[in-house]
Amino acid sequence: MSAAATDTPGAAGTPPPSLAVVVVNWNGRDHLPECIGSLLADGYDPLRIVVVDNASGDDSVRFCRDAFPSVELVISDRNRYWAGGNNLGLRHLLATGGADFTLLLNNDTVVPQGSLARLVAAADREPRAWAATPRICFADEPWRIWYDGGRVGRFTGWVGHQGIRQAAGRRPLDERFVEYGTGCALLLARRALAAVPELDEAYTFYGEDTDYCLRLRAAGGQILHVPRSLILHKVSASVGAWSPRKAYLRSRSHVRLLRRHWRGAARAVLVPCQAAYFAGHAVWHLWQGRPAVASAVLMGALDELAGRPAEPPVAPRV
Repeated sequence: MSAAATDTPGAAGTPPPSLAVVVVNWNGRDHLPECIGSLLADGYDPLRIVVVDNASGDDSVRFCRDAFPSVELVISDRNRYWAGGNNLGLRHLLATGGADFTLLLNNDTVVPQGSLARLVAAADREPRAWAATPRICFADEPWRIWYDGGRVGRFTGWVGHQGIRQAAGRRPLDERFVEYGTGCALLLARRALAAVPELDEAYTFYGEDTDYCLRLRAAGGQILHVPRSLILHKVSASVGAWSPRKAYLRSRSHVRLLRRHWRGAARAVLVPCQAAYFAGHAVWHLWQGRPAVASAVLMGALDELAGRPAEPPVAPRV
């Protein structure tokens, strides 16, 4: 699929589709100026920005009210984590008329000017696209890719980002359909939300976006990747790159995802592949001198398989 010739949403002579952006925030006051500021500076119109505050202990709410009066604030009575916070935002939009497209966006992101228009335009002109994703690069290394499409192994269960850590200049710019989109920046059309209205809140940390995309594709939609649209992401800003908690919760969520979506004959290949994956992952962390992380990788998988309750995470999904 080639990149289109125009980045202007809407047909000639018609207004562009309306866009709403949902940003879930938990103690992210330091991220909000850049994130919200970049959305407003992008100049997309018509645009709604909804910030869902997950019971922050900092002054995020006061700051938003003072600095960005046009932002719609939804204040949760507790930390509902990434999936629950986004669901609050989606319910708010549904109750207030919604938008043609809704972008779920992490609070630790920066949106370069023109990126929203390019993303919406691509999704608007492709009727098969129920969702769309931009290229996402590391904020501290904008030339290096973090996400350039997602792939899911139908039998192996491998779930991963395409192009990760590669130089952006060496990657193609053609639009194409991908198997899942990261929740860091996931654009949803009205038809997607009509078919799959909400994220699964049973995933308290990671896996919610992949689960949502697999359900969306099962309902008949496709996910369009738009590399000419760019988001910058402050990767792992709140939990740290190799936190034992992060490793534990990622393992739990991954096992939950596999048990839900891989069934029948696929499991004959899945089980040995995933056993090798978890063992190799743990051994690698041991080799790197991170025994606590290695243990967390295995305990997360075993606890999920055994159905033991998980300790809630202390930070939002990043």
